[in-house]
Amino acid sequence: MLQRTFLERLTLSSRHVTIAYITTLILAIPVSIEAAPGECALDFLNIPVGAYRASIGQAGYASRKGPEAIFVNPALMGKRTGGFASYQKLFMDMRSEAAAVNFSLGEGYSMGLGVHVLDPGEITGYTADNVKTGNIKSGDILIRLGLSRGGNLSYGLSVSYYSQRLDDQSGKGLGFGFGISHDFAAARLALTADNIGPDFKIGNSSSPLPAKYSLSAWIPLHSYSIDMNLDLSFKRNIGLVPSAGLEYSPISGFFVRAGSNNDTPLSIGLGFATNKIGIDYSYLPSGLFGDRHIFSFSVYR
Repeated sequence: MLQRTFLERLTLSSRHVTIAYITTLILAIPVSIEAAPGECALDFLNIPVGAYRASIGQAGYASRKGPEAIFVNPALMGKRTGGFASYQKLFMDMRSEAAAVNFSLGEGYSMGLGVHVLDPGEITGYTADNVKTGNIKSGDILIRLGLSRGGNLSYGLSVSYYSQRLDDQSGKGLGFGFGISHDFAAARLALTADNIGPDFKIGNSSSPLPAKYSLSAWIPLHSYSIDMNLDLSFKRNIGLVPSAGLEYSPISGFFVRAGSNNDTPLSIGLGFATNKIGIDYSYLPSGLFGDRHIFSFSVYR
């Protein structure tokens, strides 16, 4: 009994030390960073992929594992293998769709492929005299390849191909990202960078990619029935974006989630999961695209 009490106190002490360490790192990031002037290309890359992250305030860079992680943190991609698909309707008939698969290469390595498509729906073109010219073909596409090495210290790299079309103008470009995560006794800490690369060119104009850098923590609480996610990101076209979310599991396999960030003061969601499948739903009552419903489905090997 005395030995068990000592171990419990040691675990609690470790958790307090880990939380203090994470808080210190987040507070150490300079708050004087400002967004770069001008607009970035490919703004659709700022749309959250998947209902899980959307429901916890777009946090989760240190928590989401498996095929979906190729859009978030490639370091966690190999922690679980399988497939992922997501759908969300934005406003009018604009929609965002994503899918990903990953598989093990052995020796702790895994590889994944992800695709994210923004379909703006039907856009009608007009001349200067307000004469209808027909429908304009447009859309954005991201194709991403990732490689990761799992373990207590996990790391991953991703290479992205971007494509954008608006009527008779089109552009293509490349970018890359990386992620590092470390599992502590009572938490996981992650550092990620995404959409790093040369300016994206379309027609005669060019704009920087919407690069994003994040320091994130995943902290399980109360015997793992409650998870807390804390993220601090710098987005080139936005600036500093703090986000936080909580996930509560009242019974095994069922999850209730809520989160917040600068753009969306409150987001909520639900999840259901077994060893083989996962179903997630998120409702965002406000934000850049107004009210949104996001659905995700995952299968695991």
